[in-house]
Amino acid sequence: MAGRPRQPVGTFGSIATTEYASGRFRATTRFRDWDGQSRKVTATAKSRKGAETALKLELANRMRVSGGRDDVTADSSFADLAAAWVEDLRMDVDRSESTKDTYQKALRLWVMPAFENFTVREMTVARLDRFLKAQRVTSYSRAKQSKTILSMILGFATRHGVIAANPIKETTQMKRPKKVPKALTMEQVASIRRAAREHGIGRMGVKPDGQVRDVIEVMLGTATRIGEALALRKVDIDMTVDPPTARIAGTIVWRKGAGVSRQSHPKTHESNRLVAVPAFAAEVLRRRLALIPDAEREDHEHLLFFTRNGTPLAPYNVRRTFRQILDEAGLGDLQISPHAFRRTGATLLAHELGIQAAADQLGHTSTSTTKEHYAEPDRRVDPLPAQVLQRLAPDEELPLDL
Repeated sequence: MAGRPRQPVGTFGSIATTEYASGRFRATTRFRDWDGQSRKVTATAKSRKGAETALKLELANRMRVSGGRDDVTADSSFADLAAAWVEDLRMDVDRSESTKDTYQKALRLWVMPAFENFTVREMTVARLDRFLKAQRVTSYSRAKQSKTILSMILGFATRHGVIAANPIKETTQMKRPKKVPKALTMEQVASIRRAAREHGIGRMGVKPDGQVRDVIEVMLGTATRIGEALALRKVDIDMTVDPPTARIAGTIVWRKGAGVSRQSHPKTHESNRLVAVPAFAAEVLRRRLALIPDAEREDHEHLLFFTRNGTPLAPYNVRRTFRQILDEAGLGDLQISPHAFRRTGATLLAHELGIQAAADQLGHTSTSTTKEHYAEPDRRVDPLPAQVLQRLAPDEELPLDL
């Protein structure tokens, strides 16, 4: 014979109330807790109704999110749920602090304005779908990031039993717009180099230090991200081998409240790599090494690119100077970013040595990322297929009047 059906997690059975002493009442029920165990829950008061009310209050507390904030239910505001998620996010040791900052910024700018006045229960598939489609009209990347944030928050709610399922999973799938990687032409590279060399020269009160010019050369010669180039230290450079090498083992990040600092690994831990440096970039690295102050020459952790105070250069300041250089080069309208040097290096390597060589240089674990986002398709015409197809030529020319 089948036994009594087990009650669902987070629910309770019938309430029994008894008078256990003169003027004292006890209300009792069994509650199936979040760990699956069924436990007796009791509450007492001076009246039967008071005992039942006290018990229901205790049960309501047990039905809230366990293990963190205990004031989030399906009827709580989305803002309360988001705050609980942020608290949980801060304890995540597997995500970098810069990534956490990015998530919180996206939550504040894009998600909260749309949902701060709704309860968790009101975060329906239809409402979420409309929001994401509206975001998609503005920007695919904004819509994609908003969906990621919502998925994490509502997934957090699902794990803690606030809602039964994550509604974001039922929203319409977004198609990434096809975007072909675009490398710089050799003419554009030459124009940028020329403008970088001349930038600031002759300006009243301006003493150019050439750091952005050197950053450009290092990025071209290593296909690194801007933060990786700015994070290079004396210890990362080996001039005793041929060709010289640079170890990519960090990046420069900015965090709210903390400012600019060097992170001890690149964008991803898999991006740690050792790359050979071409002669033109190696010459720049030698110059940067020679510019380290004499008093700090023994500091192997000293950065190659640094401010007057010896602190890291801020990537946003380098980008600002780079935009000025682009204007002076007559390329200001093309929306070129320093990341274009990484795509240019990837494209050249992919065309000459193959996509795997380009992926290795860039620190990608998969060639698909390199191919989709970095290496411009090779549009050169290979004459070999025509030579092979020539074998299909007729033995003798056919008459023209056929």
